[in-house]
Amino acid sequence: MPRLFVSTALLILLSAPAMAQMRGEGIFERADTNHDGSVTREEFLAARAAQFAKFDRNSDGYIDSADVPERLAKRRGGDFLATQFDADGDGKVSKEEFVNGPTTLFDRADTDKNNVLDAKELAAAKELAKEKGQEWRSRKNQ
Repeated sequence: MPRLFVSTALLILLSAPAMAQMRGEGIFERADTNHDGSVTREEFLAARAAQFAKFDRNSDGYIDSADVPERLAKRRGGDFLATQFDADGDGKVSKEEFVNGPTTLFDRADTDKNNVLDAKELAAAKELAKEKGQEWRSRKNQ
């Protein structure tokens, strides 16, 4: 059960930026706290830290099966969150594990690998998120 939850939670976490992006409030926009049009790795990690509280629905300091709605847990599977974020293998993800976990989204967007997403990289990331959101909706409606 813990693996199912952790997997489900990760699916939520991975899809949330794409869905939020479509609403115009993606993690990159929230991360740009100084509003300079670019996002540093530090800003991204700070935004991720703030995002943790939203995912930790019961405020116990962990993302675990208690935080995932039952109907969603029944629909989703896999164990990506557990393998990617649950560093100590206890079946739940602490804030430290979440914040310091893989930064795949940022890393993909940072094409020049300078730890800063400029306007061009942010625009490409938004387009990719839009495409992924459309793919997800297409699969969901089939």
